[in-house]
Amino acid sequence: MSTIQIEIPDALAKKLAPHHARLVELLELGLQKWMEHEEQDFLLYREKTLQNLAASGKISLPKPYTQTEPYVTHSPVDATGKPTSEVIIEQRGPL
Repeated sequence: MSTIQIEIPDALAKKLAPHHARLVELLELGLQKWMEHEEQDFLLYREKTLQNLAASGKISLPKPYTQTEPYVTHSPVDATGKPTSEVIIEQRGPL
């Protein structure tokens, strides 16, 4: 466990005093909430940036999948020969 010292306003110190035993838990919850807020802000910024780039014609955004065509799965191809990793090592040579 680490000890850190911080300066906080007197009013906040008075509010926290009754919860002295649970300060670690309060800090963890507050940090978690803060990180969620930061992540949401980043995602909003990212979305706005992508929309602006698309509107300017610099990029084109992929169209969402509409399920108009059925999703098809393919069975794996039965390949023979050496594993790819061995072929790569042979071609690369000794390090």
